[in-house]
Amino acid sequence: MIKKIIQICTILIFLAVAILPFLRQIGLVIPFDKEFVSLFDQRVVLIFTRTILIALGAATLAMVIGTLLAFLFEYTNLPFKNFFQTLSFLPLLIPPYIVTISWIQFSFPFSIYNPGTVIFILGLAFYPLVTFIVKMALRNISRNLEDSARILYPLKKVLRKITLPLVFPHILMAGFFVFVLSISEYGVPAFLRVNTLSAEIFFQFATFYNVESAIILSIPAIFLAILLILFYNFWVKKRCYITISTFLKKNKEGLKLQKKSLIFSLFFILAVLLFSIIIPLFVLFKESKLNFVGAFEIAGNSILNSLWLAVLGTTIITTFSFFLAYFFQKSKHMDILILLPIAIPASIVGISLILFWNTKTTQFLYGTFWMIIIGYFIRFAPFSTKTLSPFFNQIHSSVEESARIAGASFLQTLKKITIPLMKPGVIVAWFVGFILCLGELAATLLLSPPGFQTLPHRIENLMHYGAPETISSLSLILVFLILFPVGILLISKKSSKFLNNIYGNN
Repeated sequence: MIKKIIQICTILIFLAVAILPFLRQIGLVIPFDKEFVSLFDQRVVLIFTRTILIALGAATLAMVIGTLLAFLFEYTNLPFKNFFQTLSFLPLLIPPYIVTISWIQFSFPFSIYNPGTVIFILGLAFYPLVTFIVKMALRNISRNLEDSARILYPLKKVLRKITLPLVFPHILMAGFFVFVLSISEYGVPAFLRVNTLSAEIFFQFATFYNVESAIILSIPAIFLAILLILFYNFWVKKRCYITISTFLKKNKEGLKLQKKSLIFSLFFILAVLLFSIIIPLFVLFKESKLNFVGAFEIAGNSILNSLWLAVLGTTIITTFSFFLAYFFQKSKHMDILILLPIAIPASIVGISLILFWNTKTTQFLYGTFWMIIIGYFIRFAPFSTKTLSPFFNQIHSSVEESARIAGASFLQTLKKITIPLMKPGVIVAWFVGFILCLGELAATLLLSPPGFQTLPHRIENLMHYGAPETISSLSLILVFLILFPVGILLISKKSSKFLNNIYGNN
């Protein structure tokens, strides 16, 4: 009985907090039906088309880089492989708008304020996601298939004819995620003065106070998000056929790179790392003049606000995501609803929450830091839920069934068996949520109470006043705050054991 109550409460809270604001926003279009024709204005169509093309470009770039790196790391005798693998995942931990700030401060002989730069930055920011997904797929392809094919063909042909077709659906899935994340990105196009749908909605609402236009423009974005999630569930996800033999490491025979191939591979990896990590961090260090004390004096409150909000928000998100993953990990319909907020731009999340909670009966929440927590929840609960799901899959149903046969209640089973077994997954999910909450920009810009700022909010404000030294220092502080818990996660034996089994070293 208690299990059913918790399950019903979980789904009702999720629907009320994460889905209902978007449904209400769609309903608000009705009073503005006369302005609905503005959706078909040439300018709006141009912005929408530009957004789609940028997302496609970023996804393509990320798929090319990520897939090549995954094959190099998994199938070749590349030297310093462990070192390169570690560095290659760092760009995913640094918010793309931080990288954009560094490129803006870099002295270029040409203008970088164009869609091409947005594609370049987003592609380099999200390629580790492709590398991770493709590498997992490569590690878990049944070795029997490759060994059988190698009886007749060399390894190069086996990789091209057998391995690549098997992991191609996973490449598409990774590209889909990059496409979705690129559409919802606000900071990069906003800083580079490229008008995308997310940026336009934000400007209409926050800069011009044109609520009607913001609502109207958000509708195609919401419907696009719904279509993308349906596309993922009914096409991409179904095409992810897998021939997995085990989730453990396998000693695969590596492709021995010849001198020219080895030089090209090393040059390719170094070029990717140079443009995605080394140059951006070097520029920030150079421009900051290591004035971290001065930056903390200027924005100390913002730094502390970001930290305690991220801790509180992540704890709430992880706790709730635990039950979402526990009850609904195998539900196709709930999977669609859980994934939906991922595809909705953060600016729309902020507007939806403002319109939904700005009422007389909910004033006790509106205008407080709890609005930011709710924004974090909507944006990042899907990520935490999907992070926890593989860990639940490793717990056989017979474990809990045995406890129930022995007379243990649901809560006792949860406390004594499920939660202890899930501890590594909970730790990983918590750190994932913390990283995402700490770097969130667009939602906090809209949802922050008057006089209250987070660190990303403070950095964005300083961008308008031309303070490169302080901006660079604060950006590096934000990067450190993100990377520090990652270091703790990697040295944690319990949480790193599972990660090493997935993408550990050969």
